[in-house]
This record gives sequence, structure tokens and C-alpha cells, in this order.
Amino acid sequence: MSDDANRERLAIARDLASADEEVRRLAVERMALLAVDEVVPRLVECLGDTSWRVRKSAVERLAAWPDADAVARALCGALADGENPGRRNAAVDALVRRGAAALPRLCETARDPDPDVRKFAVDALAGIGDARAVPDLLIRLRDADTNVRASVADALGAIGGAAAATALCQVARSDEEDPLVRFSALHALSAQDVPIPAADLAGALSDPMLRPVALEAIGRLPDDEGAVQALLKGLDGPARAVREAAIRSLLRLLARSDVDSAERLLARMRERVAAQPAIADAAVERLLEADLPTRLGLVQFLGAVRHHPAALAVLLAARDEALEPIAQSALEVMGAPAEAAIDEVWRDLEGDARRAACGFFARASGARSGERLCEALDDADPAVRIAAATALAVRALPQAVPMLARRLELAAADALRELSEEEIAAVTEALCQVTRKGGADRVIDALRAALSGAAEPVREAVARVLGRVGRAQDADLMELLLKDASAPVRRAAVDALARLEPGGARESLRMAIGDESPEVRAAVARALGGAAGREALADLERLAADEDVHVRATAVGALLSGDEASGRRTTALSYFDAACADQAPVALAALEAATRRGGSLALRALRMLERPEPELVREVIRCVGLHADASALEALIPLVGHADWSVRAEAIEAIAERSLRRAAPAILRRLDIEQDEFVRGAALRALARLEG
Repeated sequence: MSDDANRERLAIARDLASADEEVRRLAVERMALLAVDEVVPRLVECLGDTSWRVRKSAVERLAAWPDADAVARALCGALADGENPGRRNAAVDALVRRGAAALPRLCETARDPDPDVRKFAVDALAGIGDARAVPDLLIRLRDADTNVRASVADALGAIGGAAAATALCQVARSDEEDPLVRFSALHALSAQDVPIPAADLAGALSDPMLRPVALEAIGRLPDDEGAVQALLKGLDGPARAVREAAIRSLLRLLARSDVDSAERLLARMRERVAAQPAIADAAVERLLEADLPTRLGLVQFLGAVRHHPAALAVLLAARDEALEPIAQSALEVMGAPAEAAIDEVWRDLEGDARRAACGFFARASGARSGERLCEALDDADPAVRIAAATALAVRALPQAVPMLARRLELAAADALRELSEEEIAAVTEALCQVTRKGGADRVIDALRAALSGAAEPVREAVARVLGRVGRAQDADLMELLLKDASAPVRRAAVDALARLEPGGARESLRMAIGDESPEVRAAVARALGGAAGREALADLERLAADEDVHVRATAVGALLSGDEASGRRTTALSYFDAACADQAPVALAALEAATRRGGSLALRALRMLERPEPELVREVIRCVGLHADASALEALIPLVGHADWSVRAEAIEAIAERSLRRAAPAILRRLDIEQDEFVRGAALRALARLEG
């Protein structure tokens, strides 16, 4: 050993004895500098360090060490360290990380005379999860030690497979087997979703310790009446674990049943709960303290059995974001009685509960719940007001229009208030939905009345509602808003005018071509995109020469998207050529149109391959890849060596998609020097496809 190597060895040994855990961890990281035969024993010794960070580093080094058998042998030896549980557990972690390479040593260790060693070896086999360990595990299922057999059952459940399922069923059925082992077997069968008749588990179902896990295991076979009876009986079992296991299995059985079978089972569940109200009372009580998965099941159960006295408890559960969808569905199943129960306590509900109640009332149909939603539009809590407006959008109640219009004014008047923009959007959507479902006259009349002296958000909202309605008789109101001082209002008015029949608002739109706001002019270009005729074409050509890049982009896109019969597309080809040399947004708009339409536009797009913007070049590649013939497609081959990785990847994928085999040599050459892993992956996939 050289002097340098010896000094490093001594330094590592010194650092491993340091009181500073970071010094010890760094020493572990330097272990590879030791002699080869010294590394693994040292690392295994470090598995017993008092610091989890040091143990973690040792596990990672052992997992990566090249001599897999030497590592597995040393780690299996560490399983016998009964004085240091940390070393044992860390050794199991490292063995699991070694995976299939550790199987031979672990299967051998699973026959060790020490039952603790056998158990740890089985735990490691479970963590690896390789089916090749099943034959050895089946032998260990007859181990003399109860804990080992229980661990074997857990391991077979983790690995799965037909042989494992058969053996586990035998253990689960055996009344002579130790309850701990049967518990593990039943749990494993549930985890693997293995069906087993309730009649085979009569002993387990009558054992207080095994009954909960046995109830979890049954109910997976169609027409297993014994399972249904056992589960219904379990609903009012003396132990909470029994009741909740029965609930989970019944819900699973419902989900797997056809419609008729599910209805019959639901009827029996409801009959059981009606006869034993304590079942639902216990479920309600548990909603206050159970973990999330249990609460989800309990809420679903209370809804399924339509236990409307639990409506308030379910509503309060809906305050939890994770529970809200299932809780709202449960309340909907409970129906009108739940609606009445929540209405009764409405004024006593806190803000988050009222918000949740609005979500339920959106699904309800009673007149009283509609009145509550209108009332909630004036709630002191903005979140409740937004929830109420959102619910009214679902129900589209015409009688809510005056309150919605008033709320729109109030929200706009206090634009600094938190959530005001969201509230305006929710109210606007509610008004739009009322108009869509036949209440347009009432809505428009209310909005006309609200316009006098209205704030900008109200005027914009009015224009948006008009845009959703699109009625010719409201054109005068749209034109009034088109002269508004606010650019967003004028833009919304343009969008509204665009909804009228072609030509119905042409003169108004032409006036807006000269608007000072680029956003308004771009909206005009979008509106004219659906119009036909020489005047519309002339207007679009004017906008295609606009000083604002986004207006030009919108106009070019509209020109290139015109119908073939209109003659617009032929006229617009010159604008496509100009767009190829324009700023990026204009060029992208032209490319998007070329990608949609194909034909000669795709060939014209090739001239943009020399553009410096990667996003443009990628769009050209997509366009050419979709529409160009094989000869034109060859223009993509040089891009395999493009400076931008995303362009290289896009070109390679397009070439592979079109099976351009002539590109294979260029992709091979690129693969030799490619550093980007994503591009390398694309190249390898492309070569496999091209050479296949």
C-alpha cells in the first residue's frame, strides 16, 4: 500500500470515529478509496451508525458496489446482529436495493437457525418482490416460528401470483393456524384482491381478532349471499374496526355490482340502517376524528344509505377539499330531506360551511335552496358570494337576475376588495347561463338598467354577456359599448358583435379597425375572420399591415384560415410570404394556419427553417412533418445537428414518424456526440423505428 493510500485509510478510520455525524457521513462517501476487500465490511459496519444520514449513505454505497454477491453475503451476515436493530433494518434496506442479485443469498439465509434472521430475510424478499422467491417462501410458510410464518404471508401478498394466492387461501381457511399468521394471510388476500367465499372463513368471521380483516377479504365473489349477510351483520358490530371493515367491503361490492344487483344491495343496507340507527350515528361520530380514507368511506356510506339526519355532518365534512366531491355527491343522493335539513341550520353555519352548502344547493332543485343562493349573494364572506353565484350559474334561475345584476354593480364598485375579479366573473357566468336557458330578455333588461353610470367592470361584464347571447336586437347596446372609454369594454363589445349573423355588424366593426387599442383591433381581426366578401378581405389586409405585431398576427391567421371558395386564401399567399420574414408572433400565426391547411403553404414554410427562433423552427418541422412529401421532408435532415436541443429532438421525431430512412446515418452520427439525454432517447427510438 502506498503512503498516500495508507494516509487516506487512516484518515477515513479517524473520521469514522468522529463525534460529528457529517464528518462520518463524508468518510462513508470516501470508502471507495480503500482497498477493495476492505470496502464492503466497513460499509456494513457503518449500517449500525447512530445517525440515519450515515446509515443512508452506507446503504447507497452498498447498493451501488459492483461485487453484488460479496455485498449480499455481508448484508445477510448483518441480519444476525441482534444487538443493533438499526444495522439489521439498514441491512434489509440495502438488500432490497440490490434487488434480484440478492435473491440466492436471501433464500439461503431464510433457512438460518435463528428465527429472527429468517424473518428479516423474508422481509427483504418481500421488499424485492421477485416471483422467483415464491417457492422458497412457500416452504417457509411451514416454519416452526409464528412470526416467520406471518412475515412469509405478508411477503406472498406483496409478490402475488397464483401459487401465492392458493397458499394464502389455505392458511386463511385453517382454524388450526395461529391467528397472527391468519391475520397476515387475510390481509394479503385483500391486498391482492383474491376472491374467497365467506363460507370458507366462518371461523375467522367469528374470531374477534380476525373478524375485521376477514370482512375486508370477503365480498369479492358474485352472488355470495353469505358474504352479504356477514357484511350487513358487521355494520352494527360491537367493535369499530368491524363496522368500518364492513362498510368498506359493502362499498366495494356496490361498485362492482351491476345496476340491478346494486339497487337490491342498497335497499338491504338502507333497511339495516333504518332498523339500527346507531350504525349511522357511529359513522357520523367517526367523521370528526377518523383519517382521510376512513372519512371518505363513511361519507360515501352515509350518502348511499340516504341517512338524511347526517346531512349536516356530511356538509361539514365537505369543508375539507379532499372530501368535498364525495360529500357533495352524498348530499345529492340524500335529496330533498338533506336540502331541508341544511336550510334549517343555514343561519348558524360558518362561512366555509355556507360555501359548501352553496355547492350542494347547486345540485338541488327545491325553491327554498334557490332562495338561499340568492340570499348568499349578499353574504359578508366573498368566498360564499362567489360560491352562490357559481351555484346560480348551474341552476340558471331567472328570479336571481335582479340580485345578480345588483351584485355585479357592488363587486365592481369595490374593485380593491379581495376576490372582486373572481366574483365578477362568477356573476357574469351566472347571467350568461340564465340567458342561455331562456331568460335573455330579463337579463338584458337588467343589464341595460345597470349600465347608467356603471363602473368599468360592470360595462365589460355587460358586453361579455351580450357576446354570449348574440342577439341582433341588442346590436344598439353593443355599438354603444363599442364607443366606451375603456379598451377592455370595447374589445368585449367587438367580440359580442362578432356573434351576430355575418354582415350584421360589418359597419360597426369597420369603425373599430382604427381603434387606438391594439387589443381591440386584434379582436376586430378575429371577428372578420369568419366573414366573407371583398370588404372583409380588404379590412383584413389593412389589419395585416397594422403597426402592432399582435394585430398583424391575428389578421394573417384570419386571412390564411379563410374558405377556399372565398378567394381569400389565394390573395393571402403574399401575406404568408411576408409573415415568414416578420416578427415571431406573425410568423407563428402563419405557421399555425399552414399546419391546419397544408398544401402549398407547407412547402412555403420551409423558408423559415433558417429563422433563429427555436419555437418557430419547431413549428415548421411539425408543419412539414404533417404535410410535405418525402423529397421536401429531406430538408429536415440537417436539423438533426441544430444548435438547439428541442429543435434536434423535434426533427428526429418527425423523421421517425414519417419513416425517412435516408436520415438514419445523420441520426447515428449525431448520437455519437449527443449530450442531451432527451435527444439521445429520441434518437435511439427513431433508429429502432427506421432500422426495424
